[in-house]
Amino acid sequence: MGEEIKIVVPSHLRYDRVKTTKAMANCILCVPQSQYELYREYNKNVEVVAHPDSIVGLTPKRQWIYEHFGDVFMIDDDMVGMTRNYSEKGVKGRVSKKLAYDLVQHAAGVAKEIGVYLFGFSKSPMPTSYNPMQPIKLTGSVMGGAFGMLKGSKLHFKTDLVLTEDYWVSGLNAHYHRMCYLDERFAFKFSNTFANKGGCAAYRTQSKELQDTLKLKKYFGNAITLKQDTHLSKVKIKGARTLKIPF
Repeated sequence: MGEEIKIVVPSHLRYDRVKTTKAMANCILCVPQSQYELYREYNKNVEVVAHPDSIVGLTPKRQWIYEHFGDVFMIDDDMVGMTRNYSEKGVKGRVSKKLAYDLVQHAAGVAKEIGVYLFGFSKSPMPTSYNPMQPIKLTGSVMGGAFGMLKGSKLHFKTDLVLTEDYWVSGLNAHYHRMCYLDERFAFKFSNTFANKGGCAAYRTQSKELQDTLKLKKYFGNAITLKQDTHLSKVKIKGARTLKIPF
C-alpha cells in the first residue's frame, strides 16, 4: 500500500528501560539531544533520533515528531506487546514484533486509501471488551499510548495541554475530518504507565489531569465529561475524562 511509515517512540530519561523495541520491530527512539549518547549506548541496533533540548514535555515533542516525520505512528516506550482481541483456538493472543510492525503498516495503508489522517487500534487489550460485530471503526478516539497520523492534515498539538494530547488530537480530528480508522481487533499492552520514572512521571498529577480536562471542556464543550464512579468500578484518577464523538 505504498511507502512504509516510521514508528517513533518518544522517550525521556528511560534509556535503560525501553521496552517497546523488544515488542515492535523497526522502531525509532526520539529523545532529547542531551540524552542521545546514553540512549545509543543502552539501545544497540536501534535507530535514535535527537530533538533539541528546548523541546520539553510530551506534547511539544509530539508536535516536533509530526513535523519532522510527516506520516508517523507514535508509541510509548513502555509497550510490552501487541495482542489479538479476538479468540481463535490454537492462536496465541500476543503477536510477534514483526507482525506488530506489519499491522501498523497495514493500518496506515488503509487510512491512506480511505483518506483519513488519524488511525490506531483498540484502547483495551481485554478480549471481553471486543465486539466481533464491529472489528473496524471509522469514528471515535485514539489512545495516547499508540496512534498514527498522516501528513497533510490540519492536526496539531496544543502546548497548554500537558497530559491529554490524545483527547485533543481526537477531538480536533473529529472537528476537521470526522472520520478516523480504528482496528479494534488488536491492542497494545503497557507496563507501569503511571508509576514508571522518567517520561511524564515528573509532572503527571491529579491536579494536572483536572486542569487539562477543564481546558478540553472549554474547547469541545459537552463532548468532554468527567469520569464518574459506577457500580462496577471507581475512578482511579480524579480529573480523568471521557470524549464522546457525536457521530
